[in-house]
Amino acid sequence: EYDRTKDQMAGETTVDESGRTFQELSEREQATAVSDRLKLYSKNAYKKTKVTEEVTRTDTVCMRENDFYVDTVRQFRDRRYEYKKLTKVWGKRIGKAATPQQRKEAEDTTLVYDSLQVAHKCILNSFYGYVMRKGARWRSMEMA
Repeated sequence: EYDRTKDQMAGETTVDESGRTFQELSEREQATAVSDRLKLYSKNAYKKTKVTEEVTRTDTVCMRENDFYVDTVRQFRDRRYEYKKLTKVWGKRIGKAATPQQRKEAEDTTLVYDSLQVAHKCILNSFYGYVMRKGARWRSMEMA
C-alpha cells in the first residue's frame, strides 16, 4: 500500500498547502506526506491506525523442569504476609502499652516489620517485572 500511495501522490497536481507537486518536495517531506496519507487511509479503511497482535505464550522448559523461581516468589510472598500480620499485631500493642518503654519497643518492632514487608513488596515487584520481560529465562504470563 505504501508504493501504491506514493505513486498516487506522484500523479496529483498539488500535495501540500503551498501548491507544490510531490516531485518538488524533499525526500523527507515526501516520506512525511506519504505517512500522513497512509494514516488517514488506515483510519478510514480499517478504523484504526495501530496494529496490535495477540500472542498466546506457553511456559518455557526451564519453568516446567525446575520451578525454583516460582517457589522462591511464593516464599517471598508468604514471608511478606507474615510481616504484614506482625506489623498489625505490634501496632495493636502500641495502644495497649503500659509503660513508655513498652510503647517504644512496640513502635520500634512495628517499624522493623513494616520496613521488612515493604522491602519484600519491592522485591516481589522486581520478580514480577522480570517474568514479564521479553527474553527472560523464566518468562511467564500466568505468574505475572
